[in-house]
Amino acid sequence: MENSPVSLEMGVIICRHCETEIGTFDSEKVTTYYSDCQEQQCLEGRKAVKSENNHPAVR
Repeated sequence: MENSPVSLEMGVIICRHCETEIGTFDSEKVTTYYSDCQEQQCLEGRKAVKSENNHPAVR
């Protein structure tokens, strides 16, 4: 039986807001990067949070 090299993608890119996996990549060790995804629901959620932060509640 012939041994063929197996490529494991040990790197992952995760959305910093909704924690959805955006993608994977080949890496020599386990690596995690965080970025912003472009999913509509996540984008809308970010806009809502940003809007709330810009308009603090009046006391």
